[in-house]
Amino acid sequence: MTRHLASLLICGTFLFACNNPGDKTPNTTQRTVTDATGRVVSVPAGTVGKAIPMRAGALRLMLYMGLADQVGYIERNDQTRVAPYSMAYPEIKQRPVVGAGNNFDPEAVAATIADVIIATYMNTGEADALAQKTGKPVFCLNYGDLYHYKADFYKSLDALGELFHRKTRADSLTAYIETTLTEISARAKRSQRTGQSAYVGGIAYNGVQGLTSTRAQYPPFVYLHVKSPVDELPASLESIGLGQKNMLIEKEQIIRWDPDFLFLDATGKTAWTTELSHPAFAALKAQKTQQIYVVLPFNWHTINYENLLCNMWFVGKTVYPDGFGDVDITQKCREIFTVFYGRDIYDEVKATYAPFEPFNTAQ
Repeated sequence: MTRHLASLLICGTFLFACNNPGDKTPNTTQRTVTDATGRVVSVPAGTVGKAIPMRAGALRLMLYMGLADQVGYIERNDQTRVAPYSMAYPEIKQRPVVGAGNNFDPEAVAATIADVIIATYMNTGEADALAQKTGKPVFCLNYGDLYHYKADFYKSLDALGELFHRKTRADSLTAYIETTLTEISARAKRSQRTGQSAYVGGIAYNGVQGLTSTRAQYPPFVYLHVKSPVDELPASLESIGLGQKNMLIEKEQIIRWDPDFLFLDATGKTAWTTELSHPAFAALKAQKTQQIYVVLPFNWHTINYENLLCNMWFVGKTVYPDGFGDVDITQKCREIFTVFYGRDIYDEVKATYAPFEPFNTAQ
C-alpha cells in the first residue's frame, strides 16, 4: 500500500508538470479549438502564451491543470483571496491586475499582451461581445460540480488540455477523481453501520453563512451513501445564484431532523459558533454524542473540488469507521493537494481552517 501510494504521488506529480513538446512551437499560425460551451475559437497554433482567467473558478481550473506560468493577469480580489489555489501558488498574487474586484475592464483587457481570455459563468453572447470589444479570443468553461454536472467539470479540464496541449494532465486528473469516488463509495457500501444521518451547514453563499446554509446532494454524502434529510426537500428551495444551489432553511428544521452527525463548513465558523451556543440546540443528538465536526470549505469563489475530496475521506472515516479504519486522513489530504497542485499545501490549509476536529460549544 505504501509503495503504491508513493508511486501514485510520483506519477501524479510528473503528469502535473509534464508539458507537450508542442508548447515550444512558435506562434506562426492559427488553429481552432472548441471550448466547453461548443464555441469554435481561433488561437495560436503553437504555444498559447499568457491568459486572463476571468470570473469565479477560472484561475482555479488553470492551476489544477498546471498552467501557473500561463496566468498573465488576475482579478483584483485574488491579491487577497484565501483559498487552497492561492496557497499553492502565492506568486500568482504578483501578476498584473486587470479591473477592480472580480470585474474586468474591457479596455484594460484589450491593452494586455494576453493571447486568450479563459472565462467561466459566461454565456455565448457575452463571450462573443467581449471578444469583439477586446480583440482577444474568449475560451469559455462550464465549471460544473461533482454530481449533476460532473461531466461539465471534466469537459472543461479536457478543453483546457486541448487549448494548452495538456491532454495527459486532464486525463490523469479526471482518472484520479473517478478512482477516489469509486473507492470511497465501495468502502461505504462494505460498512455495517448503515442508516446514519448527517447535515452539513455553514456553506458559503455570497459570503459567510451560518448553520442554516446547506446544500442538497452534498457530494461527500452522495458518494458515501449517507442519509441527508436535506435531499428530501423540494428543489424549489435552492437559491438561484452564480453556480450555487444552497438552501437557506429554518433553524427549527434542523432540530426536528436531529441528525446523527453535524458537519460544519469552516467558512461559516464565526456564524455557526454563536448559533450552536443557543439553548435550543443543546438537545441535539450530535451535541450530546459529540459528533459535530469542522470540514474544509465547499466553495469560495465557487467550488473547491480538492477540498471536497478531502472532506469525503473524513466524512467516510467518521460515519463508517469500520470501512475507513485504515485511512490516514492527513496523508490522504497531502496526496490530494499534491495531485491537484503539484505541491503539498496541507499544513497551511490545516492551519488556516482547522478542519477534521470535533467541535463543541465549550470551544
